[in-house]
Amino acid sequence: MEAHSRPTTQQALPHRHPRLPVFLMHITVDKACLAQLRQLVVQTCGTMLSFMRIEAVDHAERMKVWLCVTEPALRMTMDAVMRLLPAAEFGRISQGKSA
Repeated sequence: MEAHSRPTTQQALPHRHPRLPVFLMHITVDKACLAQLRQLVVQTCGTMLSFMRIEAVDHAERMKVWLCVTEPALRMTMDAVMRLLPAAEFGRISQGKSA
C-alpha cells in the first residue's frame, strides 16, 4: 500500500437528529427516597438527561431535585415517578434552550 493511498472504506457518520426541546423539572422527595429517585431517573432518561442537581431542604429531611431532560424524557420521568414514588412532589416545569 502506498503511503498516500486512502482507505477504500469510510466510517459511517452518526445520524444527526433535530434538536429536541429541553425542560427543567423540579421534584421534591423525602431523603429516604433519594437513591431510588436517582436510579429511576437514570434508568428512565438515559442520555436524555442533561443534568441532575440535588439540594437538601427542610433540615435535610427532604431533597429538592432539578432535572434537565428532553421532551420525550419529561413525560416518561413523570409517569415513572408518579408510579413508583407517589409521595414525590412535582414543582415548576419550564422549557429551556434546545439540547
